[in-house]
Amino acid sequence: MRKALTLIELILSMVIIGVVFTVIPKLIISLNQSAQVTLKEEAMFNAVAMMGMIISLPWDENNTVNSQILDVTDGDISYDCNTTSGYRIGGFVGGRNCIEPIGVDYNATSIGKEDENYTDIDDYNGNITTTKSPCSSNLYDLNTTVTYVGDYNTPYTSGTTNTKMIHVKVDYNDSKHSGCITDLNYTAYNIGQIQINSRSW
Repeated sequence: MRKALTLIELILSMVIIGVVFTVIPKLIISLNQSAQVTLKEEAMFNAVAMMGMIISLPWDENNTVNSQILDVTDGDISYDCNTTSGYRIGGFVGGRNCIEPIGVDYNATSIGKEDENYTDIDDYNGNITTTKSPCSSNLYDLNTTVTYVGDYNTPYTSGTTNTKMIHVKVDYNDSKHSGCITDLNYTAYNIGQIQINSRSW
């Protein structure tokens, strides 16, 4: 009965151990990279879904009760509706949502969450959604901000204008990574709400 390995058995054992220690680290790195790609894809999908949900909402809270183009307290007056002619820059005489009822004034509200129902774009301002892994560690934050930006003819940088900028940003929120995953922007304009007429057959 033998008490030692032959030279060939020893060489084969060394080759097998070498292959194992070469392949396993590469497999681990590959699996980690695959997990990161999956995480980024999920984060981008959620950011796009969030943006799509926001832009489907009315421009302002007061658009939920009336379809008119709203008056703003600070902005380019050229973009206001002319109540006499029913004309607005970029529109046409008698254009959609540009004739206000006599004696009724519809104003835009300031940016902020008016209620818990998320009924307009600016209700999402300052909204942060944190996504967690099954082990309860945070993976990334979905940050949403809504701000007024300057009108084309009047360079306002804050206050109330006819244009809102929606910003959805996804940042890492774990101990291993830092920085931004994706960043989306959308510009929403004060053009009133589309009304679809329906008729019964």
